[in-house]
Amino acid sequence: MNTMKKNSTDSFSIIVSLTPKLKLLIVAFLLGFLPLPVLASSKIEVSPRPTDGDIVNLKVNVVNNDNIPIEGLQTSDFKIETARIIAKSQGTPINLQFSEINRLKLIPPGEQLTSDPAYVVILLDMSGSMKVEDASRVKKIDGAIRAIQGFINLVREKNLPVHISLIPFGESNKAQDNYEVNQEIIASNLLPANSPELDKRVADLASSSTNAGTNLYDPLKEAVQYLGNNSQEFTRKANANRNLNDNEKPIPPKLAVILLSDGYHNSNRATENEQFEKLEKVFQEYPTVRVYTLGYGESLRELRNRAENCNIPYSLLDRKEAVDLIQKCKLPSGDIFNYIVDQPRLKQIAELTGGISKFPQDANEAVNSLETFFKALREYELQYKQLNAIPGEEYQVQVSINSSSRQLNMNAEPVKIRMPNISFYKLPLIPDRLIILILTLGLLGGGLWWFKGWSKQLKDEAERWI
Repeated sequence: MNTMKKNSTDSFSIIVSLTPKLKLLIVAFLLGFLPLPVLASSKIEVSPRPTDGDIVNLKVNVVNNDNIPIEGLQTSDFKIETARIIAKSQGTPINLQFSEINRLKLIPPGEQLTSDPAYVVILLDMSGSMKVEDASRVKKIDGAIRAIQGFINLVREKNLPVHISLIPFGESNKAQDNYEVNQEIIASNLLPANSPELDKRVADLASSSTNAGTNLYDPLKEAVQYLGNNSQEFTRKANANRNLNDNEKPIPPKLAVILLSDGYHNSNRATENEQFEKLEKVFQEYPTVRVYTLGYGESLRELRNRAENCNIPYSLLDRKEAVDLIQKCKLPSGDIFNYIVDQPRLKQIAELTGGISKFPQDANEAVNSLETFFKALREYELQYKQLNAIPGEEYQVQVSINSSSRQLNMNAEPVKIRMPNISFYKLPLIPDRLIILILTLGLLGGGLWWFKGWSKQLKDEAERWI
């Protein structure tokens, strides 16, 4: 009996000692059957611009995991390879023989002489919560107006070809507090960034009432549809001054919506999921329109921490149901509804459209956030001389970035360029143009010296006859 007891005790000790390892094995086994999250990565997009002789121009957009532009890249970080397209199989180039470009020129956004046109709709939340002060004791409507004016000033300083439509939104039964949004209203308020009327509109909104409810999805849908429906007309205007040949494609302008809100969608909240699904379909229908979201106010985590008896797990605050859960919490003072910013949905909206989401807590952060949105409208420019360029021929171009200091290693989707049928190929200043200049001056000087000698000879012969 004692032997049996001892054996059972030893067995129990072994099981206890193995339990942590068994737990790890079980967890690892179970994780093997769970779907792994897809990790976002930095992205590089290349779009060709018209060639100037044999000089090729490329616009290059480089963004990080959050679609925020990566600044400060150097020429040495870029690599360009090109190949003449000689044969295709079902429209796809085959048997390409790539050559690396050894000499290229990088023009950062701030040094470019011209930029692509852009059409931007700014949606400004005029709900009652915008009267509440932010973390810096500034009313959120005042901080938002300051950020919008800063964005406009940046566009003006850089003299960018940008049109802006500044639209307030909010729902109310009272006419003076209701801000309707439709495509006609957006169109009627579309102004060049340097228009004085835009400053007047900003000033008018600064003194307008903020007593409305928040309907995020309908104004956003109208703005995206307006830009998408008019994209061809915007493209035509953007290329009106360019003489396009048959092989050149018009350059499409950038289309963007900036949604600035301090709240969440509370219009028919019970059907929020269905409303959002309809909004997603609009995004899919107009993929060229990017939405940048700015959620102005404290984070849901901070709001949860200062609420009374609010025990929502932090893990749930990143999910779409977070807004409905936190509504049940109470603040020591003030209505919690005035402080809820739907960070999960605003972030999702930006991600679905390739835009950026920012969540500033005070006026200065709001200004910096819109400055980031401004930078997203600009890109790097690469220039290089096509090797052995043949007029009328098509080439495939592969651009890649490799920067160990920035931990970047990525390749862009290849693009195609076509050389002009008739062109004057420009030679580089040094040494080609310098050599030609020296030879030209030498021939000119030799011609003058010969002419001077010839005229002297004629003069001497004339004097002898006299």
